[in-house]
Amino acid sequence: MPLPESFMQDLKSRCDITDIVSSYVNLKRRGKNMVGLCPFHNEKSPSFNVYPENNSFYCFGCGAGGDVITFIRKIENLDYIEAVKMLADRVGLQMPEQGVDDSMSRLRQRVLEINRESARFFHSALLSPEGKPGLDYFARRRLPMKMIRHFGLGWAPESRFALVNHLRSKGYSEREMIAANVAVETRSGRAMDRFHARVMFPIIDLRGNVVAFGGRILTNEKPK
Repeated sequence: MPLPESFMQDLKSRCDITDIVSSYVNLKRRGKNMVGLCPFHNEKSPSFNVYPENNSFYCFGCGAGGDVITFIRKIENLDYIEAVKMLADRVGLQMPEQGVDDSMSRLRQRVLEINRESARFFHSALLSPEGKPGLDYFARRRLPMKMIRHFGLGWAPESRFALVNHLRSKGYSEREMIAANVAVETRSGRAMDRFHARVMFPIIDLRGNVVAFGGRILTNEKPK
């Protein structure tokens, strides 16, 4: 059971993203917006922007972006429900009691499913013609195909919507993709692939669940 829409709207209206981000980032005003050094990658010139008018943020350096929930989830390394709880506590808003545990359990299960499907997608992409840059990279690292298959190494395509479109065709919502951290929310509110044009390494826990991904770009143009 998802959290009530009325509760989510109330929460977001009470959360001033400038105030919350300022707890983690030194922001300076630039016109209507606020800018600072991105907390999600190393940079010397500020490319991290906060937009108070629509309560969102976006980094032009690494592509991280979304609403205040996305920010807290990412910077505190929390899942979606945990981030909502943290923000609700911060603004003195009580979480709905009925269905919260069920909602958290279902969302976590969906996140694990999305991670597993994403790993399959990245691995299939690596073995396709568009994955040649990734295979060439692994060849230079002298990784045999047996190891590549065993660890499920993959390739995130150039398109910023390849994985999002694939997961949508499997019945997953954009909210679930963002909660799984395989997608980010653009300024227009659309979900976009978090990873693109890089080799992918699924991170697997002791239970065999894919719990996260590591990615490595093949140029020096952007951060890892």
